[in-house]
Amino acid sequence: MEALQHAASKPGHEEHSTFPAYRGEERHAVSAWTSSKAKRCFDFLAALVGLILLSPLLLVAALAIVCTSEGDALFTQERVGRGEQTFTIYKFRTMCEGAEFCGPSVTCEGDPRITTVGRWLRSIKLDELPQLYNVVRGDMSFVGPRPKLVSHECGPLPCRPGITGAATLLFTREEELLVKIPADLVERFTVMVLNPVKAKLDARYAEHASFSSDLGLISATIFRLQWDKRMADLSDLVEAHPEDLVKRAIAMPAPKSDPFSHAETIAVNQVA
Repeated sequence: MEALQHAASKPGHEEHSTFPAYRGEERHAVSAWTSSKAKRCFDFLAALVGLILLSPLLLVAALAIVCTSEGDALFTQERVGRGEQTFTIYKFRTMCEGAEFCGPSVTCEGDPRITTVGRWLRSIKLDELPQLYNVVRGDMSFVGPRPKLVSHECGPLPCRPGITGAATLLFTREEELLVKIPADLVERFTVMVLNPVKAKLDARYAEHASFSSDLGLISATIFRLQWDKRMADLSDLVEAHPEDLVKRAIAMPAPKSDPFSHAETIAVNQVA
């Protein structure tokens, strides 16, 4: 949490655009860093080096996928990028072939469609590594809002979507949160409670983005995913993001041993 607040508080460069509003909220100005040549140069060089250094790991992961389940090693999907332009995003396939055509659109922990190798890849986020290729191509950046599905209604992004970001870090273990929600309410809970918080975090990043904030978020991503498996406490979200919706959805701080133990009751009261 501290890393996110520190990264978000860094001053940005000259503001030149606005971040799309979510459900009627005010639009936020966007730092010039998000679309600068310096950021693009950093992304390209870092992603290229990453692909070269991690190529043995990428190869092992791909072989493990194709040897243990039917289908291709990579999962591709159309996403919306900067200026509403669509692009193909690449991930390691972590579910059975054709999983996107059956079952819920929101994935929870324990989803039977997830393969054995896929579960391991998802647990340490290695399934996202092929997106380094998207960064090299210029479709994505290292840091930014996550690219949305074409079917989602959202305003045009003024910056490239990212592999990681403040919202990505805060909800690293989102699937463990959602498993506490009744299955028939998961999608509505995601839309009504989680997405507004993510949108606010993305807007805050875009408004204050700088080279140092990107480095902070990248570092937090690398080290948090390796040694900090702590889930974000939803009571912290109430303090950091005092929207009425979130206040109503999360009425009580959960016990430290299980930050989301009240999530099921709260979700039913909020979205039923």
